[in-house]
This record gives sequence, structure tokens and C-alpha cells, in this order.
Amino acid sequence: MAIPRYNDGHSNYIASGLVGGAEKQALFRFALDAISAGATVVSSRFGARAFSLGEPAVRGHRITAPWDEQTVTWQGFAASYDEHVEATLAGAGSDAAAVDLSELVQAWVDGAHDNHGFLLERALTGTTSYRSREHPNAGDRPRLEVCYVMP
Repeated sequence: MAIPRYNDGHSNYIASGLVGGAEKQALFRFALDAISAGATVVSSRFGARAFSLGEPAVRGHRITAPWDEQTVTWQGFAASYDEHVEATLAGAGSDAAAVDLSELVQAWVDGAHDNHGFLLERALTGTTSYRSREHPNAGDRPRLEVCYVMP
């Protein structure tokens, strides 16, 4: 990482892959407090407006430690994610991208894992950028849609 103490939490865009000669990873977290323990997750899809250059496959990983959007840095995060790939996001080109996270969300609801969110990373042969929750166009912000059944 070229700037290990840099925080991108205020930006309208975040990225994964190779950006300006440095590796970047995109971190996302969504509150699930409204879903009661014991609920069954029928489906859960993460969606974002994305733009990819180069080989566009992006891999999603469960984050294993707490982090704060406004203070997290490459150095402080210290690769706090599970290397197991939870989901693969196929190429997005310059359109909306979506991936199924049902199993991961169910594990968070069940308490099998703490909900620290997930990380998107990709090969350093290109870049995928995503509009962030700070983006002025609310319709393009990342979202997690969860369909569940109460116990």
C-alpha cells in the first residue's frame, strides 16, 4: 500500500484492485439490528453501482474485526478478513453489480459470526470502483437487500 495511513471513508467512491500503483480493498457493513435472532434469511443480495477496468472478477470476504469507516486505514486494518471467498461478483462493466450474500447474512443473524461487514478485493490487474454511501445520488449507493422470515 502506497499510503498505509490514508482513510477513504469520506469519499463518494471506493475501490478494490490496483489504484495509482497501490492495492485497495473496499469495506462494507450494513446494520442488521431489525432482524430478530432466529430469523431465517430467504435471500440477501448486495448491490452497488460499479465500474471495472481489467479482469473484473471481484471476491467478497467476511471481515473478522471491528473497524470504523472514518478512521480505518490499510495499516490499522491489518488484513482482518477471512481468506475464504464468500461470494464472487462477476464483471460489472459500468453498471449495477450484485452478489448473493445469503449464507453470510444468515451466519450474522444466527450469531455464528460477528457482523463486521465484508470486504471486496480483486486481482491487481485492474480496478473496480464503487459508489459509496456518501455519493450524492442515493439510488447509486451500495445496498444490502435481505428477505427473511421471522421465527
